[in-house]
Amino acid sequence: MRLCYAARGFLCPVKIDFAAGGIGILMVRNLLLLMVAIAGLWLAADRLLREPQSVAQSAAVAPGSSPPVVPLEQPALKNVGDISVHSVEELELLFSRVEQLLDRPRRAGEEPLVSLVLHGPEVEFFALKNYPRYKSVVDRAAKLAALGAVDISICQTQMSNYGIAPEQVPSFLRQVPFGPDEVDRLVNQGFVYM
Repeated sequence: MRLCYAARGFLCPVKIDFAAGGIGILMVRNLLLLMVAIAGLWLAADRLLREPQSVAQSAAVAPGSSPPVVPLEQPALKNVGDISVHSVEELELLFSRVEQLLDRPRRAGEEPLVSLVLHGPEVEFFALKNYPRYKSVVDRAAKLAALGAVDISICQTQMSNYGIAPEQVPSFLRQVPFGPDEVDRLVNQGFVYM
């Protein structure tokens, strides 16, 4: 039988009998010590990450100090999405990303967050004859357009390729003759291509 003194000089001397499964106790102790060390590091990191905020806040109210510098509001970027998706799921994902950007409804005359140009198979999703089938995506697009989050253009060339007449799409869609030309026009107006 071999004996070992574990944790000598740390917590207290403990006799461990390796032959009788004492190694399990040693592993549990080491695991507990590791967990305590990780928790301590986690708390220290959390405190350090919060500290600059409190330092900045105290500096702002300290007597005799200069007032805090407030950065000038930068103009919002105008984004144009060149959209040619092949499934409702891809379009729903795109609308989810737009909703994440939307912090409030836009005011009248305020630029939309994103201008989407539909010029692929997705034009078929917006045909009025297909509304029962694609109701959720069309309603979501209409909601985002009503909130001013998006300006949605639809390509008349692709519409005609799918046999969709100009009066057969919802009125919230802005019809353009050729989608790629509309993307180029928006980029030339200062929109950022995404």
